[in-house]
Amino acid sequence: MSIVKTSQAQGRVPVTVFHLQDRINLGNATELEKTAKEAYEGGMRNLIIDLTQTPSITSAGIRSLVVIYKMLSTGDEKHVKLAGVSTDIREVLDVAGITQSIQLYNSVDEAVASF
Repeated sequence: MSIVKTSQAQGRVPVTVFHLQDRINLGNATELEKTAKEAYEGGMRNLIIDLTQTPSITSAGIRSLVVIYKMLSTGDEKHVKLAGVSTDIREVLDVAGITQSIQLYNSVDEAVASF
């Protein structure tokens, strides 16, 4: 089973949404990166990663977020945003320093509206 379900949304610009379906760990983090790379090569430039269904994230998952962030970064513009982040995952992302670069939103709709 794929851990990434993809949908499209429209803010001021087109936005791709990755709805993650499980814990992100060493066993599936490469799938997330591969999906992002394929979408980028297909023209995706704005991404929301929906963590609503993600109970936890390991260091491999954090690495994948950083890889995706770097792939989509251009100057000061924020092209990757996280939505539906649980308190536990937020704490891990804070400790890892991710929240200094990637914006977090309570819902996908809020994240879409920010683009």
